[in-house]
Amino acid sequence: MNIPAKSRGQATVEMALVLPIFIFVIVGIFDFGRTMHSWSTLNYQCLKAARAATKRISPLIARNLYTPETHLQLGVEGEENVYSVRSEFWRYRSPVMPVENYENLSFTGVGTDTKNVTISASYKVSLMTPFMGSLVGGSNKDGTITISASVTVEKE
Repeated sequence: MNIPAKSRGQATVEMALVLPIFIFVIVGIFDFGRTMHSWSTLNYQCLKAARAATKRISPLIARNLYTPETHLQLGVEGEENVYSVRSEFWRYRSPVMPVENYENLSFTGVGTDTKNVTISASYKVSLMTPFMGSLVGGSNKDGTITISASVTVEKE
């Protein structure tokens, strides 16, 4: 089979033009998947912590009161109490989400006499794809976007 001399480098040139775009798309899909995983995990963490904070310690005691004695409290920092709200939040953290990327953790209404509990948090996701943060609305210059989650649940 004789290939003309002019078309021998055609495949190489086509690959050189298409390969960077292809790699950019593949890494973009990977970044999108990581961001969706982080967002989903953050929402689930807030939901599980809010659910733990709204459960009654005993369903038979003071059904119309919402005090620290009837509902769970935050617990002491570093305490390994299974029933504390903070440890319930951290129990569902994904191994691919470093603790130092979490920001603005807020546990509102936990252990108080209010009827609602609001758990909110933010997480900074560092993207590998250049310019992807600006495409999805990220305002950080260092290639990260901040995702947030907030859950409000009424106490039992």
